Amino acid sequence: MKLPIKFDEVLIPREGIDMEKWCVVACDQFTSQPEYWEKLKEFVGEQPSALNLIYPECYLGDNTQKRIDGIIDQMNDYLRRDIFRVVDDGLILVERTTSHGNTRHGLMMIVDLTQYSFDPKDKALIRATEGTVIERIPPRVEIRKNCPLELPHILLLIDDEKRSVIEPLIGADNELLYDTELNMNGGHIKGYHVKNRQGVENALTELLKASTEKYGEPLLFAVGDGNHSLATAKACYKPENPLSKYALVEVENIYDEGILFEPIHRVVYPKDTDAFVAEFDAAIGGKAESKMFVGGKERTIHLPENSIEGVDKVQKFIDAYIKKNGGSLDYIHGEADLKNICANKGGVGIVLKPMEKSSLFDYIVKNGVLPRKTFSMGEADEKRYYVECRRIK
Repeated sequence: MKLPIKFDEVLIPREGIDMEKWCVVACDQFTSQPEYWEKLKEFVGEQPSALNLIYPECYLGDNTQKRIDGIIDQMNDYLRRDIFRVVDDGLILVERTTSHGNTRHGLMMIVDLTQYSFDPKDKALIRATEGTVIERIPPRVEIRKNCPLELPHILLLIDDEKRSVIEPLIGADNELLYDTELNMNGGHIKGYHVKNRQGVENALTELLKASTEKYGEPLLFAVGDGNHSLATAKACYKPENPLSKYALVEVENIYDEGILFEPIHRVVYPKDTDAFVAEFDAAIGGKAESKMFVGGKERTIHLPENSIEGVDKVQKFIDAYIKKNGGSLDYIHGEADLKNICANKGGVGIVLKPMEKSSLFDYIVKNGVLPRKTFSMGEADEKRYYVECRRIK
């Protein structure tokens, strides 16, 4: 079976670009904290930065077309000014040390979007791990469809218990491409140009065979982060534009000790807080103790012991409640941020429990997808920072 990848050029900033100002966190983080993005904008100033090439999702719906036009203009300006250098086959080993002290490794790859699907019935080689909200795709298509570049925050996971694909590359004779501190408490990142392309291909081929034997069906990549971005990229594929058939991603091994699965908490803004809390207590219960923040106050709640079941029950309750009674919902990474947001904005915060990462692939094969927003790969400031980009026109 043919691997769903190709090796093609990837762009990174040339020497002389301030990399600490270039690299910025994924656009779907800090969606309830515009002050984060304003502080970042102030730090970047007039320097070249990936911040000028992305659409932070906290601003979705705010002067949308003007922002999109500005992003496209900035991309074309950077291309005209020749601020990028080319990595010819795009095979970059990424070493990320977060401010929390954990180090993880990933491998940049270009994947074939025709081999990706968020429909569990398709049994694709690249699969979504959570339910895809179709309504989230069109506004993201509007951002991407006319852009000449893509900047990826998509993380794909491999089930490589033997550590055969990425780990042999660590410490090998690879060219150092970048090495920088990351702004806004992001930690540190290094990138190396991997020379052993054939070794990577061979290892992935063997991994695909092993996965097929283990699960009884071929499955190579599971989406760890950025599923809606990958779905958006596929929605933008046009046969007349061969570049649009592919997307740039970072691939990581689920057995990497530096990869942490964190829960994604919920903050609800009901029209009647007391009614929401009362109905939640009546509908949700279990043996696992957790927390709820109601404005600035903390209280104890109980959830099912199985973390996936807990997420499923809470999400279904919130969806049904909002549909019937109105209100809104946001997803928050980090308990401290959740507590702060509830205290300052008057929301109801629900603290959820983490899932075991080793159970991910088996669950996907047996059940299709996880409940929406079941896990996050680290806290918000541990998310992928934009470094590389790729031409898509």
